[in-house]
Amino acid sequence: MKLLGNLVEITSTKIGQYPGDISGDSIIATFKGSAGKGETAQVHGQVGIIANPAKTTKQVRIRIGSLDILISSLNYKVPLPDNPGDSKTYSTDADGNEAATIKHLADGTIEINGNADNAVSWTDLNTALQGLVTAINANFGTKLDGAGTPGILTLGLTGARVDGVKLP
Repeated sequence: MKLLGNLVEITSTKIGQYPGDISGDSIIATFKGSAGKGETAQVHGQVGIIANPAKTTKQVRIRIGSLDILISSLNYKVPLPDNPGDSKTYSTDADGNEAATIKHLADGTIEINGNADNAVSWTDLNTALQGLVTAINANFGTKLDGAGTPGILTLGLTGARVDGVKLP
């Protein structure tokens, strides 16, 4: 079996069944190869990660028998990770411009779409604020002027909780 590899540039993509592969739908990319003509291949990714590459993305094309497969993407419009050991996951718009990014830094820090603010543990914040509410309510009881009952402060943070993102 002959194995051939070269670098190609994506011109468009679509989702459908690749000719010769009856396993199901896949991402089919049209690309310009070294001959400059439009050809198609199936886009493959790592287990658990698949992306629909934007136009102008560079990919390594390998041919195995009659199957063309695209692997190992590089989009020159997306800045590379800054330091050795850093990695990042990103999405792009249709033109290949970076849209969303998760950086995994070598020191263990994770940055989601930037680093201007810190994430907060909902449980720790809720515990601290409920303690503050208890202290304020205890103080209300000592400040009663005249007949009646002291006011009671309540605080609910349930609506601010994001269950889809977990912290240690």
